[in-house]
Amino acid sequence: MVSTRAQTGETPRRTPHPGFVETPARRLPSDAPESRHTGSDTSKHDSNDLQFTQRKRNAQRNQEFDGTPPLSPRTPAAAGKTPADGRKKPKRRYTKSRDIVCKLCEKPDSRVGNQIVFCDRCNTPWHQACHNPPIPERVIEVEEAEWVCVECLAQKQGPAALLAEPLEFGGSLGVGVMIIAFPLLMYYLWIGATYYDGHLPWPASNQSFSDFLRQLGNLAYNGAFPKAKAWAIYWGFLVFEAACYLYLPGVTVQGKPLPHEGGRRLDYYCSGLWSFYTTIVVAAGLHLSDIFPLYTVLDEFGPIMSVAIISGFLISFLAYFSAISRGAQIRMTGRPIYDFFMGAELNPRMFGLLDLKMFSEVRLPWYLLFLISAAAATRQYEQLGDMYYEKWGFMLIFWNFAGVPLSYCHCTLYMANHAPSVYEWSRPALALLYMTYLVVYWVWDTANSQKNRFRQQERGTLIVRRAFPQLPWQTVKNPHMIKTQAGDSILADGWCKSALIGTKQGVVLIGADGYARKIHYTADMIFALSWALITGFNSPLPWFYPVFFALMISHRALRDIQKCEAKYGEAWQEYKRQVPYLFIPLLYLNRATTTLAMLIEESHKDVSTKADGHGTMRIYLFHPKIPSYPQAQFPGVVVFSEIYQVTGPVARFARQIAGHGYIVAAPSSYHEFTGPEPLAYDAPGTDEGNAYKIKKIHGKSDGHVPPEGRDLIRKTLHEKNVCFSFYEIAWAQHAFIRDELSKGRYDPHISKICFEMLLELFSRTLRSDLGPRMGSEQRVENAC
Repeated sequence: MVSTRAQTGETPRRTPHPGFVETPARRLPSDAPESRHTGSDTSKHDSNDLQFTQRKRNAQRNQEFDGTPPLSPRTPAAAGKTPADGRKKPKRRYTKSRDIVCKLCEKPDSRVGNQIVFCDRCNTPWHQACHNPPIPERVIEVEEAEWVCVECLAQKQGPAALLAEPLEFGGSLGVGVMIIAFPLLMYYLWIGATYYDGHLPWPASNQSFSDFLRQLGNLAYNGAFPKAKAWAIYWGFLVFEAACYLYLPGVTVQGKPLPHEGGRRLDYYCSGLWSFYTTIVVAAGLHLSDIFPLYTVLDEFGPIMSVAIISGFLISFLAYFSAISRGAQIRMTGRPIYDFFMGAELNPRMFGLLDLKMFSEVRLPWYLLFLISAAAATRQYEQLGDMYYEKWGFMLIFWNFAGVPLSYCHCTLYMANHAPSVYEWSRPALALLYMTYLVVYWVWDTANSQKNRFRQQERGTLIVRRAFPQLPWQTVKNPHMIKTQAGDSILADGWCKSALIGTKQGVVLIGADGYARKIHYTADMIFALSWALITGFNSPLPWFYPVFFALMISHRALRDIQKCEAKYGEAWQEYKRQVPYLFIPLLYLNRATTTLAMLIEESHKDVSTKADGHGTMRIYLFHPKIPSYPQAQFPGVVVFSEIYQVTGPVARFARQIAGHGYIVAAPSSYHEFTGPEPLAYDAPGTDEGNAYKIKKIHGKSDGHVPPEGRDLIRKTLHEKNVCFSFYEIAWAQHAFIRDELSKGRYDPHISKICFEMLLELFSRTLRSDLGPRMGSEQRVENAC
């Protein structure tokens, strides 16, 4: 059990932190007790003094920012009671001073739900959402609650403070089984692919299980012994790729702020494109020159797999003990097997240059998997003539150095070991698979690009590279996003498109045409299925990858969701409401799973004008409101009224637009000459409106623009390079949209078409942001 300083009666001295301004919230008063008694007669007294000191500090903070008078030891609040005037006892408060900034994001904002909290040991300020794990509301609401940042927990209390955190993969027992089972499974599948014609190894009818295991061991020893040639091939490949990583052209981008390093951002050198194409050219040159035929990878697959397995274990041990010896470990639980599996260090770098985690995750396994596929193609031609949260531990090291490239490739091994007639498909089926793969690749590539570029745009580090291939829709312009309490945003656009697509009869449609939050995982799954499908159904081994991948990616998605729920809170729930589907975008199948009422609030503003040196212009406002979304932000449009000012038909037209999620402003046109009241639809009103109009357009009395005038308008817009649409609708007469006293010229059908054209333009150019859902469902009042 971790003892608090209130329990021990001790107040540890704080170390100074340059760059942070001390506030009254953490400054001890001069008369505060500093004694450190341990005897049974005095510890209780000192504990009470300490609790009063903490309350006094909170009260001082209230006085500075809220005007609350300080407490004395004799006040009811100091004793934990409610005072006579009804004031609640003071809660933990947070400075609004612009001099105090969060250690991670370096921003001074301290808002409800994401306030700046000071560590009770080191006095470092943190936003609730910036700290990992997020600071709970209990710390704010409970006055006596002590809060210590994760850095102080690790330094002062050791790994015991982290033992209460939930463990993944079944804890030490689960990861211990996985450490042993991973390599055994790889050998088992390789034996089936090599010696059992692609079928699962199983004891013969007259063979005991012990003899069967002995046979598997002999096959693995004789066929997969880690020979010197295999060591040279595997490590030669690693060294070559490391050199490509370091020395080929690339770009440098900054990563996310690291809380455990005071918000420091690491530089990441990205040379993947040059490395990939250089690898292809070198591999082709070695193959064509017969120095190293690519199909040698298949001939030496067993020994190379053994080398990769051994290397994975060796590097995992080296990474774990190296991090501990250098004091670079983070988020350790004190369980050696579990910590070994999950990793000790977050950002390991060799000589400060080679980022080992990025190198192993996004470079090695996929390049090697590609080369294995290329090796199978060269073998057939010869024979037939045709990385933020995870640490660098065993899980990442072993799986990237050995597991991914040498167990995801059983589709390739099956094709390399069997004649094409065994798994032959018809040409139309192959064409369909090929076209499906291309389309899915576009979705996968652009979905990942949209998320990456959105984050880079937020940080101001976006670098658009004109590399091959360049696919359309890699960047979402003017994206719809959801603001979070952490100060950043969640992308709800592009392939993660929000299902908030518009309104229908004053109701916002949610869940109608939204895409999926993890659509790039769906694309990955289709890749895996296509690789297995091409081999047919004669062997279960090629289907290992899609089955394993489906389980792995589902578990990863669950972990992502849990972390995002803890980090983003209500904003993440809102994201799930706007983008309801996880993997499969159910387009057009559920056309209104959730509805949000779009209500209209009407008001007006009188704005002072400079016309004739006096007067005001009244602007009528029609504002959409959605219950439970008080922070919703809507785009605005202006409706310029007819010659009668803002009449009943103009107001109804404005309400229809507002009902689709737009703030409408309708100014009174003739504020220079008369009041804001509408003119009557009669002869005197018409004459008065036309007279004002003539004055307003400086003598051009014809309000029905002649053909010459229309040509002049179009010509001027073209000359000014204005992007515009110009509609001339046949049979539409003057005032055809006015549904009141239009002298028989109102055309509801054409009015509806024009209104839909207007909304289509608005939906392409304007965006709404509902913000977080707040409060409970609105009660419907059954009153007239």
